[in-house]
Amino acid sequence: MRVLLVLIAFGMIAVPALLMLAREELPRAQRIGRALLVFLAPAVALGLIHGVPDLDGRALNNPNAWTMLRLVLTALALILPWCLYVWLTARR
Repeated sequence: MRVLLVLIAFGMIAVPALLMLAREELPRAQRIGRALLVFLAPAVALGLIHGVPDLDGRALNNPNAWTMLRLVLTALALILPWCLYVWLTARR
């Protein structure tokens, strides 16, 4: 079950990056840069979770609040690639 959840999470991150990479109207360097931005943005949010001791589950005060914040940041990390994809592909 854990493997399935990891595959779903990876798909939620990889699909918008691959869609950004497949866009034909942009130059290659710009497509690669935007695809890397979309793919690596969740790593920053998840790195924040593992970098802050309170968010990493080692909080002594209010463990339920820190757990809730950790869950919200994790959900945002999974939604962030799609938000970036829509924002970067919007017509101006």
